[in-house]
Amino acid sequence: MKVQFSLKLFLAFLVFSLIFFVLTSFLTYKTFETKVEHKNIENFLTKAELFQERFDDIISKNRTLIKTVIFDNSLEQNDLSTLESKLKILLKSNEDISSLKVIKNSGENIISLYKKEGNIEKKDLELSSIIHYYLSSEEIVENKLFITEPYLLEKKGEISIPLKPLIELVYKTNNRTVFISYDISRLIKSLKVKSIKYLVDKDLNIIYDNTELNSWSKYYNPSLDIKDIIKGFSNRVFNESFIVTNTNYLKQIFFNNKHYFTLVDNNKKITYNEFFNRYESSFYNIAFLMFVISFIISMIFTTPLSNINKRLESEKNDLSDSIKKNSLILNDSLELLDKHVMYVKLDTEFKILDTSSYLSRLTGFEKEELIGQNYTFLLNNSSLKKFEENIVNVLKDAIPWNGELQCIKKISGDYWVKSNIEPDYNDYGKLIGYTDIRTDISDNKRIEKLYNELNYQIEQLNTIFQNANSGIALVDFEGHFRKFNEKFFNLFKYTENEIMEKELFDLVDEGSVDLLKKVVDEVKEYGSILNIELVFISKNQEEIYLDVSLNLLPDRKNMVMVANSLEDKRKLQELNHNLESRVAQEVKKNIEKDKIHQEEQIKNAKLTSIGTLAAGITHEINTPLTYLKGNFEMLTMDIEDLEDEDIKNNMLFSCEKMEDAINRIAVIVESMREMSQTSIEAKEKTNIYATLFTSLTMAYNVSKQISKIYLNNKEFTPTNIDKNDFEAFAKVQKQRIEQVWIIIINNALDALKSIKDYEQRELRIDVFVESDEVVIRFSDNAGGVDEKIIDKIFDPFVSSKTHSGMGVGLNIAKKIIDDHKGEILVYNNDKGAVFDVKLKLQE
Repeated sequence: MKVQFSLKLFLAFLVFSLIFFVLTSFLTYKTFETKVEHKNIENFLTKAELFQERFDDIISKNRTLIKTVIFDNSLEQNDLSTLESKLKILLKSNEDISSLKVIKNSGENIISLYKKEGNIEKKDLELSSIIHYYLSSEEIVENKLFITEPYLLEKKGEISIPLKPLIELVYKTNNRTVFISYDISRLIKSLKVKSIKYLVDKDLNIIYDNTELNSWSKYYNPSLDIKDIIKGFSNRVFNESFIVTNTNYLKQIFFNNKHYFTLVDNNKKITYNEFFNRYESSFYNIAFLMFVISFIISMIFTTPLSNINKRLESEKNDLSDSIKKNSLILNDSLELLDKHVMYVKLDTEFKILDTSSYLSRLTGFEKEELIGQNYTFLLNNSSLKKFEENIVNVLKDAIPWNGELQCIKKISGDYWVKSNIEPDYNDYGKLIGYTDIRTDISDNKRIEKLYNELNYQIEQLNTIFQNANSGIALVDFEGHFRKFNEKFFNLFKYTENEIMEKELFDLVDEGSVDLLKKVVDEVKEYGSILNIELVFISKNQEEIYLDVSLNLLPDRKNMVMVANSLEDKRKLQELNHNLESRVAQEVKKNIEKDKIHQEEQIKNAKLTSIGTLAAGITHEINTPLTYLKGNFEMLTMDIEDLEDEDIKNNMLFSCEKMEDAINRIAVIVESMREMSQTSIEAKEKTNIYATLFTSLTMAYNVSKQISKIYLNNKEFTPTNIDKNDFEAFAKVQKQRIEQVWIIIINNALDALKSIKDYEQRELRIDVFVESDEVVIRFSDNAGGVDEKIIDKIFDPFVSSKTHSGMGVGLNIAKKIIDDHKGEILVYNNDKGAVFDVKLKLQE
């Protein structure tokens, strides 16, 4: 066993050492690679800086030479021989200058010097294409040095051998231009010394290739695309002057604003194999050393680690036993929880997965009935709405919720629970459901309900106490006030704080203190004393007569005092007395109304009898009257046949008077017949003018003796007015409307009696249509209605007559008009009273 554990330990250390060795070697390689790359970059940048410095030096020297030429006095004085001598000296001092030319801007040669095999010769100007181009080019700016792209020297249209790379340095003034052809062969050779791979101009032409295969590509291989040689290369200006790619380093060197060289060198990276081959012996030594160290360490730690292993195995066995024991305890606890704790397991859709047996026992539902149901199955309607509208949204956000819910039982009744719903997650943190742990709080809710009802009753009693019309106070037997309402301290004209400082016995005079104490003692003995009258003293030292009742409370330490002012009682007695007097008046008035009603019934009975009699009389009179009218017409015809004119005329005159009398008898009989007809309560379309004719005919025997009556401005007699002379229809009960006209006409005739001269009396009745109403206006000249009673003229028992009449006629008339949805008005004009009756017009 020990050997096996040692072997395992040795192999473990060996594997660990191997992993450590691999990681260390890799990190070492990456560090070495980074250092090599940084060194290569540093070397490249050094080469680039040296190239830049040499190029800048060329530009600087030639700028000085050009300025010497431009500003030489001999040039200004046109002393060309002196100028030539000076320039030859300058050309000899700089072996790389190939030629120097001073040309007027018009193209005319001033002086041209060429170097050939160390000798300087003066020649006529050879106006090459380069010179011709730059004399007219807009790229050349006055008083500013311009440097051309590198090019190869050509003779007679062919590139000269050996190759001679040149650049032109051009300086232009307002009247002349200086051209210096500079040989850059030595500058290019320095690139080979510095191991630069390529030199490229801005047009992507290779000027220099260290293999010399692609040098001067624009002359020897114009179709060459440098992008095929250097991947990702472009002719754009870099955002940074130095760029590193996977294969190359690139550096741009500017010599004009638009002209530049690009130096390109290889990005040489060391591979892991190269790194391993370089340090191969070191790798083997380190590997052997690690093997030895692993073996030694495994031997050293075998014994202690073996002991630790044994102890861990022992602890593992003990822990396994403990887990089994705790598992049994946990199962027992779960059984207890199942029996005595309500819980519900839910899935993410709130479907019931499991419940405790305690929940089933409380609700009456079997576990099998609940599993698969939605959680809302357990809730009543109010909690269901709350769950769906609020709680679901909270739980879907994986937020725990706790609160109170009202739930249902299987058979009947509800119960309340305190619910705590927690989200459940799996080992990967994913929501898999919810657990609801519930506590039955039904008893708490019942207690809360009782408590609220008790508080409500207390509030009700306090409200009653404070708003009672009686003064109420809670007093102990020593007279200390425990509580009182506002009415109580207002009785004594004290403020609340002032009366709190008083005792009950302070509110009576000294002579009544013993009496009040005796009353309190009787309350202690008998429990209550009701409605005794006592005299108290107010804050203003005024006597107050109060009706007091005292009742002992169940604690037998305090009593309730109810006090009412006797002043209110006296006022109530006075009100009762006034009420009794008013009731007596109303009773007397009702007796008179009953008496009048009885008289009216008797009168109506008499009128009914008279109507019946009149109907019989009119029938009996009508028969001989018809016979009389027929014979009278025959008599008239016979008289007209007489020959004696005097006798005939006298007899015809008498016949006219007799015919007038017969017609009057016929009209009276017809009116009596109409008035005696049985009353039909149903309303019908009636000509109002005709009803006035009938009423005036019935009153004519009286009216003709009192006053003239004008109907629509025409003096009324039963014979000179026809009842259809004017038509204005309304829907009325004919006999009742005629009763109204007779009442108003009789009142007017009674008033006209006060005028002594018959000729001065007149009653005018006008019938006309106004808007959608029929208006009947009665106006007399008897002086009008007394202004004191005009507003009450239609009230019963109100009359302007000093004799006869009980004041009920106009009241009856108004009721009849009101029943017909009409309106009756009374007012005075400058002559007398005016009654207007308005009825709804019927087309």
